Amino acid sequence: MPDFRRAFRGYHRDQVDALIARIEGTLGRSPLYAPAVTADEVTAARFKRRLGGYRIKPVDEALDDYVRQLEDKGGPNRIRSTEADQLIGLVRNVRFGTTRLRVGYDEQEVDAFLDEMITALRRDRARASQVKNAVFATTRMRPGYRQPDVDAFLERLASEIERLRSKT
Repeated sequence: MPDFRRAFRGYHRDQVDALIARIEGTLGRSPLYAPAVTADEVTAARFKRRLGGYRIKPVDEALDDYVRQLEDKGGPNRIRSTEADQLIGLVRNVRFGTTRLRVGYDEQEVDAFLDEMITALRRDRARASQVKNAVFATTRMRPGYRQPDVDAFLERLASEIERLRSKT
């Protein structure tokens, strides 16, 4: 089990320790006292922040490493590079309607998330849970992407990722 240093304000130590104990148990390195954890669950994990909690960056890096280990243990549910390239093209070429007077999603946040998804697809780390759990700030009286357009695209992207991961 990793030994993380504490920060002034960081991840809640008990929550991180509980998840890592489940991961270590799932990987067979320690007894498993709770349900086995999947790579998607680790990717979707969110922790409260507390004074004296664990430093955020080392925990995130360790969890990324655990996700890779869980994926390797879990078998061949990888997305082939040709299919990943098609999804990357889909993400790159998507265009959303814009709004100014109605509530919309912050364009910069949506664009940054789509860039993250392209990187995740290239590295075979894209998870449907990442897409489903995406949350964006809203805008009003300034340009923003139409919410139904973004939501429909993210739903399609998540279903494609799930389909490709379950196909193998």
